[in-house]
Amino acid sequence: MFWYILIALIIFTLLWFLLGPVIIFVNSEENTYSVALPGIAKASLVPKDGLFMIRGSVFFIPYRFNPFGGRSKKNQKQKGRSPRKKRPFKLRGGINMGRNILHAFRVRKLHLNIDTNDFTLNAWLIPVFSAVNSENIRLQANFEGEATLLLDLRTRLGALLWAMIKTKYKSMLNQ
Repeated sequence: MFWYILIALIIFTLLWFLLGPVIIFVNSEENTYSVALPGIAKASLVPKDGLFMIRGSVFFIPYRFNPFGGRSKKNQKQKGRSPRKKRPFKLRGGINMGRNILHAFRVRKLHLNIDTNDFTLNAWLIPVFSAVNSENIRLQANFEGEATLLLDLRTRLGALLWAMIKTKYKSMLNQ
């Protein structure tokens, strides 16, 4: 009975991992930058001493990570590595994969207020932005030197995985 419950919990967690929403939130006005898979993991960038640190939690266990912190002396000792062979870069299915991955993202909210420090370009951007604006998307060009971004993106890891598999399968068929 215990094993059935354990296997059911593992399967439920994997399904939630693949089908649950991934939330990417950026607010430059309040310096809030975070990525979350609700109920499983959350990571956010926190400004600290001119740089930043990463604060997050995995299964409700909090952690902090300073990517600019000093490494311990054990990690500084590196063994000599043999040089790797450089492989030629192949772009097989790369553009289609990028397009399919972009289609997997949904914009929940986008508010952009930008000043390019070029009066002519700002004037050209105003009609373009007004044509793009909708209920969830608000783009503005200002002449006051302000630049703010509020972005709320949603996707599912299963949708990203499906986009990659679909593109690779199609590129294998077209060889």
